[in-house]
Amino acid sequence: MTDDQQQPEASRRFDDMFTSDESVKVPDWMRHPVPEHELTGRERLRLGWERHSGKLLGAVGLLLVVGFLGFLGTTGWRFADKVNHGEVALRSRPTAPPRQVDADGNTLGVYLDTPAEHFAEGEQAIVLPAARAAGPFSAKQVADALSGVRTALVEGRLGKDMLYGDPEAFLARLAPDARSTVTDDLAAGNNLGYATRILRDANPGFVPDIRARGTIEYTATTTDDGIRVLAVTTRFIWVYSFDLFQAQKYPPGAELVTVRDEVVWHVPHPDDVRASSRGLWIGSAQVTVSNSTCAAMEKGYLALEYDPANVVLPRPGATGDIYDPGWRAGDGESC
Repeated sequence: MTDDQQQPEASRRFDDMFTSDESVKVPDWMRHPVPEHELTGRERLRLGWERHSGKLLGAVGLLLVVGFLGFLGTTGWRFADKVNHGEVALRSRPTAPPRQVDADGNTLGVYLDTPAEHFAEGEQAIVLPAARAAGPFSAKQVADALSGVRTALVEGRLGKDMLYGDPEAFLARLAPDARSTVTDDLAAGNNLGYATRILRDANPGFVPDIRARGTIEYTATTTDDGIRVLAVTTRFIWVYSFDLFQAQKYPPGAELVTVRDEVVWHVPHPDDVRASSRGLWIGSAQVTVSNSTCAAMEKGYLALEYDPANVVLPRPGATGDIYDPGWRAGDGESC
């Protein structure tokens, strides 16, 4: 190596770096204080939970353990008490169907296990009281009046013609002057108090299987117009069966529509009225219907509420037992 060659500069010593006249540069973030950050409510909640989560979880776990032990203690005490008293400790799940069925699972009868099970069938339910003279009416006149009322009940509540919408046979049992009012009632759907019609597509069951129970009584009275009449009061429960698909899956009576009525029939004394007014009149009629749709009732018809086609339609809300002896026609249910 010659003297003319440039010598490499010696490396700076470590301690020279700090004895040099050069000033040391400090970053800005070290010269200025860090601004304080105010915690939000959510951050405070998170920090609080982080500090105390262990204690809270421990307390909750302790409460769960105490509650579980208390439940076991109470259950065990009740179990032991039942055993000591000879009671059934574990109740078996009922396996019997909600109604009586045959070996194939089909319902044995639409009226079984219902209040109408022991009702008479059809016309057999209409039993007339003994006819005796009442006021100006002789025993024969009373007997004729009762017979006319019975026929009207049959035609109005049981007859196929009326059930399927033909009222002529029923109208023929009334006094000529009374027929126009009843015809208007039928047109307006105000007939359920004394006559039953089934909605055409409501699938009624076997018509002669209608069940009924009721009473008939009579008395001589005078109207506000001074006309002497024999007032015959009929109070009946009429039960109609409808076809219900897989009825065995429903409670007993699901396919039954019940009509409870109270009708006062008037028979004027023949000496007090003209010939066209002689015969049977409807003085008043009240009714309660159970398990029929309001849509059908508003038209003067019956239709089964349980029918799948009517499941969304409104129906009368039950406010009591329509079969109860204390029930009166017209009580409670309405659309």
